[in-house]
Amino acid sequence: MKPKRLAALGVFVLILAAGFWAAFTFVENEKLLDLVVAVAGTLLVAPLLWAGRILAENIRSTGDEASELLAKAAEALAKDASALYRKRQGNRRLDPTERPVPVRWAWAHHEGVGLPEAVVGPGAGVGTPSFAVLPDAEAASPDTLNEGELDDLFHVYAGIQTGRMVVLGELGAGKSAAAVLLAVKALAHREDIREPANREQAPVPVLLTPYGWNPERQTAQEWLAERLVSDFKSFRGRRFDPRTPARLIDEGRIAVFLDGFDEIDTRKRVAALEALHGLSRQVRVVIFSRSEEFIQALHAQPLSGAAVLELQPVAAETAADCFADWQTAGLPPRLRERLAEHLWAHPDGVLGQALSTPLMLTLLRDAFRGMDAAEATEVVDKLLSPSEFTSAEEINDYLLDRVLPAAYPPSRPGAPTPYTRDQAERWLRLIAARMTAHGTPELAWWQMHEWASASWRIAGGVVGGGLAAGLAAALVSWFTDDLGERTVIGFLPASAVGGVLGLATAIVTERRATHVNFPGGSGETRFNLGMGLMAGLAVGSAVALTVGPASGPAAAATVGLAAALTAGTATGRAAGGDGVPPPHFTTDPNAKPAERFLGRLIAGIQAGLGAGIPAGLAGGIPLGLAQGLQRGLGVGLAIGFAYVLAFGLLDGFTRITPDQDSPVGPLSVWDQDRRHGPGNGGCLRPRHGVRRRAHRCPRHRPP
Repeated sequence: MKPKRLAALGVFVLILAAGFWAAFTFVENEKLLDLVVAVAGTLLVAPLLWAGRILAENIRSTGDEASELLAKAAEALAKDASALYRKRQGNRRLDPTERPVPVRWAWAHHEGVGLPEAVVGPGAGVGTPSFAVLPDAEAASPDTLNEGELDDLFHVYAGIQTGRMVVLGELGAGKSAAAVLLAVKALAHREDIREPANREQAPVPVLLTPYGWNPERQTAQEWLAERLVSDFKSFRGRRFDPRTPARLIDEGRIAVFLDGFDEIDTRKRVAALEALHGLSRQVRVVIFSRSEEFIQALHAQPLSGAAVLELQPVAAETAADCFADWQTAGLPPRLRERLAEHLWAHPDGVLGQALSTPLMLTLLRDAFRGMDAAEATEVVDKLLSPSEFTSAEEINDYLLDRVLPAAYPPSRPGAPTPYTRDQAERWLRLIAARMTAHGTPELAWWQMHEWASASWRIAGGVVGGGLAAGLAAALVSWFTDDLGERTVIGFLPASAVGGVLGLATAIVTERRATHVNFPGGSGETRFNLGMGLMAGLAVGSAVALTVGPASGPAAAATVGLAAALTAGTATGRAAGGDGVPPPHFTTDPNAKPAERFLGRLIAGIQAGLGAGIPAGLAGGIPLGLAQGLQRGLGVGLAIGFAYVLAFGLLDGFTRITPDQDSPVGPLSVWDQDRRHGPGNGGCLRPRHGVRRRAHRCPRHRPP
């Protein structure tokens, strides 16, 4: 904790203590004394919760030396990343045994992109950060940046000292597959470094997509730290301090591989590139993007010292070699030979042009799944007919039309399909229409519930909140034996308060609860304004209605205001922080519903306590002083427990995002799509020592 904050907290506590002493010494009016005690006790909650949280973090971070802790965190991250990316490599069929398509790259000759000499030549890197060449790697030279194969991407990444690298390519060129292969190669190289001191000099590559990042509201460092926690299980437990991800970034112990820069909203790409430019002063940054989108952003925000490479089209001869070699399901050898011979004989034809990307080549390969010989022959005849297709775009459209029939074949006895082709087409049309209307190439499926009318969701929140609060008030009255005496909040007033709370909850959910920073603060002082306002409104109104019948309107207004300020401050502060790491079973797809429910409550327990403790104290202390300890304790515990449960679950459900909670979150869907999809597009293979015409798939012809 910083000395100034510690001093301010100490002064605040001393003032409250002096207030307690003065009240008990000089105040003789019993009701006034009760009011002072209730307000002071409520106001004491927020600083105590804050001090306890900071103290726990400081104690937890003093167990190891900082450098040793970061080294352990980097090793744990490398282990998690290696397992994840090797799995993606297998799902994309990028293992050499799968014989994927070899792809080459060359220096990108676009306007605004310099020459290789500007990156690695004499005097290169002026005004850019300087990173050491990775251990056991060789420095890059202008010749090594001119052209190469996928394996050579690692030599560029490891050998340039500017730490900035860009891989461009058109749709389906294999950028994502290249990113996976580069990440796997970098991790394998790091693992092979035996000397621990040298291994620490090799950063851990972290492959991310830009979803969830608004560069106009969140710095690249903050977003990256959040993604480290959400994507890698090592940072979701209590093994490491919550500030460890940020420290790994600050010390350059990771490297960022950003796949899908072109998927960032057009209006925010320049801001994103500017943020990545700043981030690359601390860590190595590798960007994968479509060419046009990146070059447009580059004109407005230069990325000095970056090695800009571009994936090249697949040569027709290469496509022919691969087709002759592949054991394509549903395609007899004679038909494969016909396709290969046509490509060898007509390398500049429309079919060769259409198959110039790994995506289209694998779409053709997988389009024959489930076909019999007659159907396959008909498709091949159509593709090879000079009069059938007059352009590569027509062949691409035809192959794309074959995706659904291959993915959703008719049900067979003993092998029913979960969905019909008609259902898939109808749903995909709806999704496409929505994505077109929003002008986005990315499907954020975890936000699809927002496609329904917001007014109905808000109305549901009001009704649900009213019923829940009314029933809770009835239970409190029943347990405290006061249902008919009106000394606590009744069913109807509680329903009104609950309706207001439901309205606030629905509005905050729709607006996604903006985080703000205190002036002069840092990432550790973020405040969730939406949760703070909601907690203050809910707790203040509930306490006022609880205290009012027993202590009068003046006491109700005073205590309610104090409770609202305390609960709003404590809840907003807790919801804006890192939170308690959820238990491992929270993100386990096989966990029981009760376990996943409990995990969410644990993840949001700080926000729950921030709202529940002030609510319980402010509601229980006045009743206890006025009507006895038993009554005050019963009401306080009941109200406090209800608010801990409500706000704990609300914050917990907000914290646990689909990618780390759902068994079909974005990461697992990404993997499954490439495991089962008919055109996975992951068809790249690194090869050594072969040049243009010779870089073919091995010609192991079937007998």
